[in-house]
Amino acid sequence: MRILLIALLTIGLLGRSELGWSQATAPLVITNVNVVPMNQNTVLRRQTVLIERGRIKAIGPASQVKLPAGAVRLDGKGKYLLPGLVDMHAHLPGSEGTLHPLNTYFRLQLAAGVVGLRSMRGDSSHLRWRDSLRRTAALAPRLYLGSPVFNRDKNYSAQKGRVLLARYQASGYDFAKYLGGLTGPQYDSLLTDAHRLGFKVAGHAPASGVGGAVAARMASIEHIEAFIRAYQQDSVQLQQLAQQMAADRIFTCPDLYWYKVNWLQYPLDYLQKMPGLAYVSAPVRQEWQEWWTTQNQQLPTAARPQFTAALRTYGQAFRIMHKAGVQFLISPGDGPFVVPGYSMAQELGLLVKLGLSPYEALRAATYNAAVWLGEQDQRGTLVPGKAADLVLLDANPLENIANIGLVRGVVLNGRWVPVAQLLPTKP
Repeated sequence: MRILLIALLTIGLLGRSELGWSQATAPLVITNVNVVPMNQNTVLRRQTVLIERGRIKAIGPASQVKLPAGAVRLDGKGKYLLPGLVDMHAHLPGSEGTLHPLNTYFRLQLAAGVVGLRSMRGDSSHLRWRDSLRRTAALAPRLYLGSPVFNRDKNYSAQKGRVLLARYQASGYDFAKYLGGLTGPQYDSLLTDAHRLGFKVAGHAPASGVGGAVAARMASIEHIEAFIRAYQQDSVQLQQLAQQMAADRIFTCPDLYWYKVNWLQYPLDYLQKMPGLAYVSAPVRQEWQEWWTTQNQQLPTAARPQFTAALRTYGQAFRIMHKAGVQFLISPGDGPFVVPGYSMAQELGLLVKLGLSPYEALRAATYNAAVWLGEQDQRGTLVPGKAADLVLLDANPLENIANIGLVRGVVLNGRWVPVAQLLPTKP
């Protein structure tokens, strides 16, 4: 714990010394840039964007935007500016999360254009991290924190769940995380109490599957297994459930890239060439390689094609949900060969292959995230009045979703931070 607190202090100091408070308070002007506003499937060409006090003040042709004295100027010629991405199923470094040093984890996220993280494994220390990061204006994404998980507990009762929900909400967690294992009545009681408190619940589908989660109006259903089972059991009923999900604004976050890796759908040499992998420490890369080798050796002969078939089934379920208007959230998950930040591009690419347009995929990673987090009035689109947490790309992501990986830098709370300032030295 002491090491992590020191890391946070280090991040805060780096934010001050590298950027300086003068730039943090000075207006920022990005000239001649192509704006991808994410409120419509379009590009606004050769715009001037004025940012003051961490907010987008004005967007328009240079002749129409009055520039204040002392503004920091950034030439955006040939570049594309859009809202920063939000990873909606992250696991922060620690006993329940990733293996990366905290500072490296945050900086890699930013270097890949990820300006927000929804953490799915809450711990009281995370509350202190979030408050410290915001107070010091550190170089780190905004944190949205799930509570400690609700799962199987021989001492669990509806009353205990009610007390925990109220405690977690009062402590400052942003939502409750359901992991699994409760009985049907316990799960239903948990969701009823959460709705009464106005406290969202996200997590795994209950034992009753997608139908149970939809009936209880769970705020977001994570992962793909429940949808695979629902399609296999009754694809027509899944269509009806998908329509209800869309009507009730129940979101889903597939973490599809995580499944592709963990179900051994990629050869090791492919994974070893993943973008950003060189920035992961040598011990972690070695551990990932050993994990893959062991899993591959132990995998029964029939398992890989079964996994492949299950992923195809999810593709069919995905298309049903997409057609029904279900709203998706974006995350590559966390684990072996999931490079912080960089693997968001892999997840976006996979969902485009399943049927999302590049615009829909990017909107899921920006506006949908803001809606789920209750911040659509503050974030998620690039329009005047919104928070200036943005990403600058070298090419148009609406033409090719892979261009989301061509990050030149981010605007973080109104401050320009080039990628070169964020990346650690390669091992």
